[in-house]
Amino acid sequence: MKNPYKRLNIFKCVHDVHRSFQSRMSVHHIQNVKGCFPEGCFHFLWNCKLIKQGKACYRGYNYIGKNCHGCRYYYEEKVHNHPEVLLSGEAYREFEAELNRFEDWLEEHLDRESEIHGVVDGVKPLFRKRVYAKGNGFSFSGFLLIFRELYIGRELMEDPVYVRLSPKTYASLKFGRGDKLTARATLTLDRGRLVFKRLRKIDIETRGEPPLWSESKALVARESAVHLPTQPEGCIHCPHGALVDVEDLRQPETRRYRQLYCLQGVKDYRICPVYSGFAGADEADQKLPSNQATCVTHKVKLAHKT
Repeated sequence: MKNPYKRLNIFKCVHDVHRSFQSRMSVHHIQNVKGCFPEGCFHFLWNCKLIKQGKACYRGYNYIGKNCHGCRYYYEEKVHNHPEVLLSGEAYREFEAELNRFEDWLEEHLDRESEIHGVVDGVKPLFRKRVYAKGNGFSFSGFLLIFRELYIGRELMEDPVYVRLSPKTYASLKFGRGDKLTARATLTLDRGRLVFKRLRKIDIETRGEPPLWSESKALVARESAVHLPTQPEGCIHCPHGALVDVEDLRQPETRRYRQLYCLQGVKDYRICPVYSGFAGADEADQKLPSNQATCVTHKVKLAHKT
């Protein structure tokens, strides 16, 4: 079984916030988060005539925010986006059947404890970021075990599955890549990813490589980590590439998304000495990640608000 929620070859959309994903959006985001297929979705772009003209805000603000509503220089653009389906009719019907089977299985296992068995493919520190109007908060919250495939009960999941560990649990067990384990854990869904928590009854059958991370190393890496504006697959697969959960609190409605950070402080993956070892052949040959997305986008200017 595979996880169709994380498939990136079903939909694409050129919404501005998707640029870091090269406009390839997961099935989970399109269908479960936004619910924007097939009708599409609307959002509003905030604009300021002064800032667009290169002039300073007479109120002293440096960016457009919630306090700008009512200003005579403020206006909005209404944007209507339509995700595009990349599959033909028959292929899309096959995908829908696959999705239905997966969701039936998920309904039986979600928020329930299962026995899991597999080989650890990687271990990464977990970070969370909060964005405020006057700064950012960047906190360490534990570790993540990564499995490229995992038995969940008797079902083999042939897609990445993750296990969250507290710093205390990781310190006592010291997992490394190649460790084979059997345990019991509770399945959760995190933005389409299958993530287990509350790991218990742990039996480490064989040991693999020595642990790459410790809490002290993770805290040092947090200080040197740099945000990468794109999300190349090679960086995601690299042991030093970390997807960080972000809460942006600068707007009236909190935005939640993920950003990719290099924990070794390499600002451009194209000059990284280890990048090619984790990237696919097609991506390694590209100067930049591809962006072949197309969708229908309409912009409608609204009347200036006074």
